[in-house]
Amino acid sequence: MATYTVNKNLIVQKLDDKTVMFDSDASILYTLNETADYIFTLLKKKMPKSEIIKKVVKRYDAKESVVVKDIDEIMSNLIKKKILLVPSKRKKKV
Repeated sequence: MATYTVNKNLIVQKLDDKTVMFDSDASILYTLNETADYIFTLLKKKMPKSEIIKKVVKRYDAKESVVVKDIDEIMSNLIKKKILLVPSKRKKKV
């Protein structure tokens, strides 16, 4: 299973039920709503996606199929914006 890491070049600040992140390289400010912030917090703890799904389903009393779709969308956006970094896949030399 892939373990994602948070981009260390971001300035991250918690404000009430939201998280704001500043990418100084790109001069962009990102804001995560309460749900995305919760998922982001679990990702930072390197929690497996399957566990994140269970926790979100329980916390928000939501359908698993909806949660899976939402988590995939949030993760995709975090990766696209380089907030969440995907580990590189290195091929082993034989």
